[in-house]
Amino acid sequence: MRARTVLLGLGLLGLGLGAVALGAQSRGRPGWLRRLPSPAPHILAFELGGHVGRPEIRRMAETVLAAFDRFESVDMLVVLPEFTGLTPAAALDLEGLKAGFRSLGKVRRYAVVEPPKIAALMIETSDWFMPVQARTFPLTQRDAAEAWVARR
Repeated sequence: MRARTVLLGLGLLGLGLGAVALGAQSRGRPGWLRRLPSPAPHILAFELGGHVGRPEIRRMAETVLAAFDRFESVDMLVVLPEFTGLTPAAALDLEGLKAGFRSLGKVRRYAVVEPPKIAALMIETSDWFMPVQARTFPLTQRDAAEAWVARR
């Protein structure tokens, strides 16, 4: 039963990445990644915007994978204020996919601020089948997202 749940989760994660990549609003705006300050070392906070490419996903994945090696569990905050999607290369980046797969057993809380609608739907329903507490927040509730992620 556990293997079936993990496979279902991986399949939905792949579909979600594909949907975000294909549902991009604009391919003209370059993407960016910023590491945000966090209240504790085990809390990873990022801001992504524009049309995010492989370099940004690779940098984020390297940071996340290093934290997975360092901590038993991590909490994540991802802020997407002007996010318009992923390039196909970003959605299929091996390090990004590796971080996504490893997150199934390592991420405790996952908050996403201002996600695209299809991603928000997937995040809000992921509690049913994935071992992570996930929530979405509008940009106006960013402080609440930060507080929720930091709560032990």
